[in-house]
Amino acid sequence: MTSKQIYDLLESGKVSELYKICKKSFEWIDDWADMMIEGDILDENELAFMLDKSTAIYSKLSPIVNALESYKERKEYNGEAQFLRKIEKIRTQDASQAKCESRASVSDIRDYLGDFKGYLDAAQQNIVSAQSRLKRLIALGSAKGIAHYGEVSTEP
Repeated sequence: MTSKQIYDLLESGKVSELYKICKKSFEWIDDWADMMIEGDILDENELAFMLDKSTAIYSKLSPIVNALESYKERKEYNGEAQFLRKIEKIRTQDASQAKCESRASVSDIRDYLGDFKGYLDAAQQNIVSAQSRLKRLIALGSAKGIAHYGEVSTEP
């Protein structure tokens, strides 16, 4: 999804469409978090699947989070500038009020950003966890001589 598409959804008040697009990813992250809490992920194949899927979700959410951050900042700065343009002589308290009002005007966007950023962070943590657990499984298997990964020596 491009930042332009996200911008258009936000401008038209259709942020729910953005949630619909990511709903399966959010649910998947929640389901796997529950499985990790219960300790049900021990299999190498499951961990590899979790790693691949979490990486894909991270790739999907990252541009959305970046676009939401950009949109929020743009709206915030534009609102502040618009407020200050109306004033002939700007006082310190005017600048503070402008900043306060512009921040309040993007509070809903900040909430959306928080939701998407939370799932982006969760996907990132899944990636790190799966990599760590896979590395541990491979090391344990190799140490026990029950698994071999990598090249086979050609020397006798």
